[in-house]
Amino acid sequence: MHSRWYRFDELTAVSLYGVLAFRQGILVVEQASAYPDLDFVDLRARHLLVTDGPEGRLVGYLRAMAPANAGGPASFGRIVVAPEARGCGLGAGLVATALDHLEREHPAAEVVIGAQAHLRDFYGRFGFTPEGDPYDDGGIEHIHMRLRHPWNRTGPAR
Repeated sequence: MHSRWYRFDELTAVSLYGVLAFRQGILVVEQASAYPDLDFVDLRARHLLVTDGPEGRLVGYLRAMAPANAGGPASFGRIVVAPEARGCGLGAGLVATALDHLEREHPAAEVVIGAQAHLRDFYGRFGFTPEGDPYDDGGIEHIHMRLRHPWNRTGPAR
């Protein structure tokens, strides 16, 4: 597997199209969730692309966002793993890589995410705690979760 972080302006038209098709195929079609994936957050996010080789097929993706303002939280989301790459720890590896990136780039920031509710325990293993009540996002139950600073460094794949 090969992974690399990109700023939006570093993505070629072909790689951006591939990312959007990858996200749509899983987050919209497979999960039957009609939601506005194109939300302009991509413009300020860092994008982690994981391929099955340096020039290979996209098998994993997520985007990470810096704090929107001083003292605010960082975030990550749009985590996608190709069906053929599931069950081998790639999802945990994506989260661990995102946390490493955010800690390096924004060491004092807490991290907040909108997690699919059924993944509460998965994110809990990284130190995230739920906040508030579950909510509907595109027909899928989600929950806000927060990783407080200093971060729990005992999560999976660390």
